[in-house]
Amino acid sequence: MSDARPHHHQPLNPWLLLQPPVWVTYLWWALLVASVIASMAGDPAAVCTVAQPCQPDAVFPMVVALVGIAAVAFWWAPVAALVAGLVYAALSVLFDPSISGRYVAVAVGAASLGALAILRALRAKQAQFADRAAEADLGARALTVRETRRVRPRGWAVAVVPAIGLAGLLLVAGSLIGYQNQASAEQAHVDGAEQVQAHVATYADGDYRQVFVVENGPRAGERVPIEVTEELDLGSERVLLFDPRDQSWVRLTSEPQGYTNWFGWATLGGFAAAWSAGHLLSRTRAARQDDPPVIHRVRAMGDGRAELTLAGSTQPIATVWLGTGGPSPLAGGGSVPALVAGPVADGSWVSITTKAGPLPVVGPLRATHRWRELGVGTDAVSPRVAATLDRIRGAGAALRRIFFVAFGCFLLWFSLGQIGPTWNAAHGLGAPGSFTVMTEDCSGKGPCHHYGNFVSNDGRHSFSDVEIVGDSADVGSSIPALYEGKGETPDSVFAPGWKGFTENGFYVAIGLGLVLEPLGRSLGAFLLRRRPPSGRHSQGGW
Repeated sequence: MSDARPHHHQPLNPWLLLQPPVWVTYLWWALLVASVIASMAGDPAAVCTVAQPCQPDAVFPMVVALVGIAAVAFWWAPVAALVAGLVYAALSVLFDPSISGRYVAVAVGAASLGALAILRALRAKQAQFADRAAEADLGARALTVRETRRVRPRGWAVAVVPAIGLAGLLLVAGSLIGYQNQASAEQAHVDGAEQVQAHVATYADGDYRQVFVVENGPRAGERVPIEVTEELDLGSERVLLFDPRDQSWVRLTSEPQGYTNWFGWATLGGFAAAWSAGHLLSRTRAARQDDPPVIHRVRAMGDGRAELTLAGSTQPIATVWLGTGGPSPLAGGGSVPALVAGPVADGSWVSITTKAGPLPVVGPLRATHRWRELGVGTDAVSPRVAATLDRIRGAGAALRRIFFVAFGCFLLWFSLGQIGPTWNAAHGLGAPGSFTVMTEDCSGKGPCHHYGNFVSNDGRHSFSDVEIVGDSADVGSSIPALYEGKGETPDSVFAPGWKGFTENGFYVAIGLGLVLEPLGRSLGAFLLRRRPPSGRHSQGGW
């Protein structure tokens, strides 16, 4: 049987056509965007008073996290994305103050349930088609397996999913601890704070800050900038809270400060942990299932995956990741018959046993053509155009890898130089002093950057227009900081504590992931191509 891969001018296997059309993805994204717009447009104006202060919104960060998961994961893991969309819809219906947002959330929930039912039906049809193909292949013969003992798969492909689950659990724990610590510190400020009268002196700026002029107390006449939820009327009287133990802490009595953004990170971590647990459970069940197997054909690829071709066909329809335990799936051996147990459907788990023994399957089946193309007719494309499209697709994949590696190197260059200073700041080392915030830059993506002047406590060091790392404050406020240099003018000073080191470690991890993933994939494929066949697979029979 030929192992030639399908070209674009060849019609897709009917199994591959049993998938949602590609426009469903864009329709899903449009529905999510519409729900966000409806929620924002119909959000009623909040009226915060001393008697009825506005409370921190604990649901909003979770909703943002779920919308992000539902949008990003839909292309690669539609079931997980639809589950996230269903939870998002439920939270919006229950807690969204916008009436229009609730109506659109109902549509999102209905679309999620409907799409899940359609995916389930399509995958059941794929499994039935694969079973019929195996039954109709008169050339399939019984397969004699030399080794039936199952082995525990090993390798990086096995470790990735538990690592994601562990990272998710750590993110949940860290988020809850961070929320508890910040909420406790905020409550301590509130308990020791004093109330003063003030009036609004300016309109809200681009960062939604308004300046208040204190009218009584020891800080009478002082102008204090405070970030507000909704712009307050110019000249209106307000009650402020000042903590005499910390001159930089000031709050509006009607708008207590909340730290519910931690709940969004906890949602991301919990979803990652749940996905990892489901992945591991499905892998265990697939390895132990006793469904009657059918004979199809498999071929090892050069990147650690196996390619599945239905009986009686020459076109591969799906791939599956393999670990390194048990029979070594070497590339170049050709396709061989294999016993496949389990539903042969996109996203389903199967166990695969060749003549040499069970293969260490560590991932679900993934269709070679994700989402059914509804553009130009693939039958009408000439071989020359198909070859050109293949070259363009290959060049695009190479450029994506180069971009990710370059961006990862940039992140590493930026973050590795900060490891020493942030580590010292976490342990309280360096020249202590005071940092006064002069400007705030929120123009780019990500968190705002705060610049100002630093003066050490002993008066030996004084720097202007430097950035504070690991903390933030309102313009005009002063906070403790540490200078980690040896007399030279720095670009940054660092706040005491672990926040700066943790944030920098996050950038290091992202940079390493962006650099090592494509390099490791390319190196693994190169080594598999260079490694000479050996053992019982040297003859091409698994």
